[in-house]
Amino acid sequence: MNSGQETSSPLRTLSVLRNSARAKEIVVVLLRNGFASLLGQIDRRQHSFLKKILPKSKKISLWQRIRETCEELGPTFVKFAQIIGTREDIIPAPLVAEFKRLRDRVAPCAWEDIEPVLIGELPRAFDEIFSEFDKTPVAAGSVGQVYKAKLKDGNCVAVKVRRPGSGKSMRADFQILEWIVQQAAERIPELASYDLPGILEEIRDGVMRETDFALEATNSQHFNSLNDDSEIFAPRVFRDLSSSRVMISEWVDGVRPGDPSISAETAKRLSIAGGKSIFRQIFKFGFFHADPHTGNVLISPDGRLCFLDWGCAGTLSREMRYFLADIFSAVSEMNAEKVLQIALCAIPPRERVEKEKLESEIAIILRRYADFATNSKAVGHIIFDMLRVFAKNNLPLPRDYALLAKSILVMEETGATLSPEFDLKTFAAQALRELYVERRMPQKIVRGTIWAAARSMAYIRELPDSVQRILWKIESGDARAKIELEGLSATRQTLDRSANRVALALIISALLVASALLACASALSNGNLAFAKHLGISGFVVAAILSLWLFGTIVFGKRK
Repeated sequence: MNSGQETSSPLRTLSVLRNSARAKEIVVVLLRNGFASLLGQIDRRQHSFLKKILPKSKKISLWQRIRETCEELGPTFVKFAQIIGTREDIIPAPLVAEFKRLRDRVAPCAWEDIEPVLIGELPRAFDEIFSEFDKTPVAAGSVGQVYKAKLKDGNCVAVKVRRPGSGKSMRADFQILEWIVQQAAERIPELASYDLPGILEEIRDGVMRETDFALEATNSQHFNSLNDDSEIFAPRVFRDLSSSRVMISEWVDGVRPGDPSISAETAKRLSIAGGKSIFRQIFKFGFFHADPHTGNVLISPDGRLCFLDWGCAGTLSREMRYFLADIFSAVSEMNAEKVLQIALCAIPPRERVEKEKLESEIAIILRRYADFATNSKAVGHIIFDMLRVFAKNNLPLPRDYALLAKSILVMEETGATLSPEFDLKTFAAQALRELYVERRMPQKIVRGTIWAAARSMAYIRELPDSVQRILWKIESGDARAKIELEGLSATRQTLDRSANRVALALIISALLVASALLACASALSNGNLAFAKHLGISGFVVAAILSLWLFGTIVFGKRK
């Protein structure tokens, strides 16, 4: 059976039941914001009941209601919205605009809740590390919050502490979300064409990575080790004092882009430096900041640009960077056939690809961005559009390409905030030229050819052994064929439901027999076994309740 069906297994349902209080809270918030029809589609048996308690819908747009629902449901859903809000390839533009408003809308935790987490993670006593500590957070996010402090050695530091219980509560919320998304994908025909469980899994993995501050510290250090631009930096991390739940880094004084205290000359210089840096990160390093919005960028007093919050970073292999450069080259030439051939060579199709249809859709995108060579705002958008078309035609690209498009779009916004003259295409063209020169260097070509030949020889050497292993398995009868059957979710659910009803009927029968035996024993003992009579009566009552419930599920379930 298809492994993709496992998400709707009884174990998944049990995980939701374990978090029933939170699931009930989520349902109440959805109802309050006018999403009863969605819940009704997920479970049509409850639709008539939902209609009776449905509150009047708010007089605001659907996109606003979705954003307000995420705000009400707390940090996990805010983080979920913040991340999916960057995926213009899978959600509508009005919803992207609403989710952008969630960047700074998280209420801070009280110090009394944060203090035990901080003290528990520090390698030494609190007073041995800090000489000063401001207990009022300077920033609060859905995963952690930041405090200003001073170490014993005099260094001013930023102390980032993970919210207590955030990892556990996020895992619980995502278990509930997985169940809801799976039910919605199976029961709502309009959503069948979207890989909702896959999208949610990708977002969940991204969110859980951001809860690991050790990974963020590593990313920050890695950028500083690669960066060769004196005008750009990331805060230095004190690794000996940091952990997965607490990160201590140097305190960076500065102002946000757009601050009136920044001179026009400085703003223009830094916008150029930031644009160059992003494309060098992408095309030279293959490691880039995936969310360089104005809240994650500071301009230091000495006129340098500081990239904060490295929890969300993307990685591109050399082949991925070369593929991206080839795609940009083909797009600049307005050559849909070339774009298609490059994509087919680089991305293994999940299923058969309708080449004519895909080429036609690519051509439509190219016509839409006919001014790509002169339109600086087209770079990120064209990547998102290509991602959308490739995924729809069974050519899914890795998550890092979406992070790349997001990084470019956000940097365009940040650069425009610094300087109205900010022109993204100039930096893209320069970075692509450098990458082109790198690819054509003789030593690179020779090294790549030698490596490819060595890899091919390794495969050839392994081939006889691989064939022999296959023949041995066939000869010994151990060869197995894996058959995946799709579209059996509804049938399996029906079988599960039937098996549950049969099991419940057996339990009711056993209760009735046991209760009858207890009642008889009490009657024959002339009152010496009075407790048996009470147990028997209790068993009859429980059996009656279960029988009524079973009768209701059978009768009303048929109306579904």
